[in-house]
Amino acid sequence: MTRINLLPWREARRTQRQRELGALLVVVALIAAGIVVLVQAEIGNRIGYQQERNNYLRGELARLKKAAEEIQSLRQTRNRLVERLNVIQKLQASRPGMVRMLDELVRLVPQDIYLTAFKTTSNQVTLNGIARSDLIIAEFMRSIRDTKLFGEPVLQVIQTKNLNNVQARVFELVVPLKLDVEKAGGEGRT
Repeated sequence: MTRINLLPWREARRTQRQRELGALLVVVALIAAGIVVLVQAEIGNRIGYQQERNNYLRGELARLKKAAEEIQSLRQTRNRLVERLNVIQKLQASRPGMVRMLDELVRLVPQDIYLTAFKTTSNQVTLNGIARSDLIIAEFMRSIRDTKLFGEPVLQVIQTKNLNNVQARVFELVVPLKLDVEKAGGEGRT
């Protein structure tokens, strides 16, 4: 018996293909959605990993910054201590020089000069005194100039005054010190 297909076979085949195409599109869409989800998850993981690394680096930078600040404060403390040590060493070095300077000055003062004031600064001595004459003051200045501890004396003030009905010369003398020069020369010999 012969079968006669009354249904149009082309339309059946077309609908079958459309169903297969629909199913294929659904499968492709599901696969694409899965790939998108996987890619998004991987990107999220990488972002999370990078954020962890960034947080670690921020923590390390903060720790290093704190260490750098501590080092800076230690350097400042060290510099202050070094400055103090230098001042102390300078004072220790100048102490014997001042004693020698005073000893030498006592030996140089003639009998007819009376010192009324004595003032020292870092590199000079100011002497105020009374003498019987200008000649004695000039002699005192020459003896100061001839020593190794003192430089060229400079007479600042000289006045004639009556003290107890005796004429006297009141003077002020500025004498530079050579303590540093002597110390430098003395260090070369040792």
